[in-house]
Amino acid sequence: TMKAEGPPPHRSTMLSKLCLLAVVASASAFAPTGFAPALRSGFSGAAVAAPAAARSSAVGPTMKAEAWVRVCQADSVTPGRQQDALISGAAVLCGRFSNGKVWAISAKNSATGTEMYGGQVDEAAQTLKDPQWGTQYSLVDGEVVGKWCPSPPIIGGLIGTVFPPRGVWVPQVREQGGYIEVLIDVDAKATFEKKYWKGILDAQGKTDGGYY
Repeated sequence: TMKAEGPPPHRSTMLSKLCLLAVVASASAFAPTGFAPALRSGFSGAAVAAPAAARSSAVGPTMKAEAWVRVCQADSVTPGRQQDALISGAAVLCGRFSNGKVWAISAKNSATGTEMYGGQVDEAAQTLKDPQWGTQYSLVDGEVVGKWCPSPPIIGGLIGTVFPPRGVWVPQVREQGGYIEVLIDVDAKATFEKKYWKGILDAQGKTDGGYY
């Protein structure tokens, strides 16, 4: 009696990867529209607010470089309105609460890197809802609040399974001289993104060459 054999292991692995690619590709159909032109055009932001704002400090073997950098004119961000820009390589989204206080957060979600411009702000919880996957991010520390990738149905759940929950970058923000500015720590941002992208590659088996 001959036993039925399943597909070879390499075919099963290839099939699962093709399914993953199909899921990510189909997600583009749910991508929100209306992103601010500044981010889509690759706008690099304004110059450092003032030379004195930039500083470097040595902590152990590492160097820490920080500077307050302009994101946009303060009067262009009224309560309920958002602005985004690429600042020193970091995609920043900023807005204003109804009490006049400004907030800033990464302009890209931590699941697939799609833009969060236009996401709903919950002032009571101080969170921003990613318009792509429905994840709520804290505007205080960037951590995930509540469910991870709850929408759209089925696809959101698949994305949430492939990419583990991860917070986003939240810079310090202020109003100065008629501008909204964020404090950019280049080293911290680079470290955060290195860990983030390593997590993405790990999920796809790329860091050890297994993907190929």
